[in-house]
Amino acid sequence: MLRIRPTVVTAGLIAACVLVPAPGVGSRLAGARSEVSHSGRTRPAEPAAVTHGQPTTTAGSVFEMGAIHHYGQPTNASGYSVILRTGPQAAWAFGGTNPGGPSAPVAAWWNGTALTTATLPSGLSSFISDASATSTIDIWAASQYGRYLLHYDGVEWQVARRWQRGQITGLTAVSPSDVWVFGTTANGTSDLGTWHFDGSSWQRISGLAGSISRASATSAADIWAIEVTPASYSILRFDGTSWQPVPTGTDLDGVQPHDILAISARDVWVAGTKANTTGGERLVLLHWNGVRWTSLLTQINAWAGRLAVGANGSVLVTATPANASAAGLILQVSALGGGQPAVTARSWLDSGSISDVALASGTRSLWASGAILTRRGGEAVIWTGQLGQSLDQPAVGT
Repeated sequence: MLRIRPTVVTAGLIAACVLVPAPGVGSRLAGARSEVSHSGRTRPAEPAAVTHGQPTTTAGSVFEMGAIHHYGQPTNASGYSVILRTGPQAAWAFGGTNPGGPSAPVAAWWNGTALTTATLPSGLSSFISDASATSTIDIWAASQYGRYLLHYDGVEWQVARRWQRGQITGLTAVSPSDVWVFGTTANGTSDLGTWHFDGSSWQRISGLAGSISRASATSAADIWAIEVTPASYSILRFDGTSWQPVPTGTDLDGVQPHDILAISARDVWVAGTKANTTGGERLVLLHWNGVRWTSLLTQINAWAGRLAVGANGSVLVTATPANASAAGLILQVSALGGGQPAVTARSWLDSGSISDVALASGTRSLWASGAILTRRGGEAVIWTGQLGQSLDQPAVGT
């Protein structure tokens, strides 16, 4: 049954559609498993036939378990950390055999119905935490704690670079000769720092850019980023020559920004978390319309996750509930042209984490990466479904 969870907002020009957990799904998913074939060194344009998880539809919901796979030892808690759309009906899912413990990275190609697991360079540890692509034959993937960067050229995956210390917190590929890697943590630690690849060599970037945690580009001359220092957070913008701070007024006060998404020079989003007066965490969203920032402080007790492009001018946001009332959330958020903010709540799974989300090109089909826990360990999962009501019109609630 569809559950409605009211959400109160403080800004007047942003509406959110909240996809929240629905009960009774976890028991049907626990223990389910399918084996996925491993690809060789050939380009996975036509993946080999594989079996995949049987769709399980929740009551009052169109969301399903599209694919499920276990990696490594039976007790491993396998999971996908990232899903990256690379075509109208194609994406890559990245993660690890056992995130949170001794793990090896995994990458799988998804054609909308089945997975093909790719062969990665041997000897790698940890898991893949971020990915970016400029085309189907120029894909980059990074491991936050493994401190390595992988590159796919349409034929095979290779190690592009390794770092000796720090963490990789962000990755933005603009073109094959314009790739940015960021390594500043949420507390402002920049042991790895910011690096830029120009197609032939890597250079460490100093100055303001040296403290960037994550970034998003509309072009080589328009990149937006989150700068983190031990004392503050700020938004930076790159014009192709230099990085400059973007004034945010009081909108970032008390906010810990987690992700940024630049759709155009007049459409930039920031997702973050803000502590409330009772010690809890509230999900916060900021939007830049080319002239000013608008902020939305939700009543959702959750930590911000990833941002992705949605339908009809909206964006999608993943979040992890802080009160453990649900395993994963996805929000659809839109900056309305006028009128009052409206919030619609929809059903989602109550068993299984959601790490990242993508919208299939030209459709309303959602793909989300994540995992489910079982009695023995855990399974890597891709959830599929249809995006609900458009936010072009007022939704339920105020």
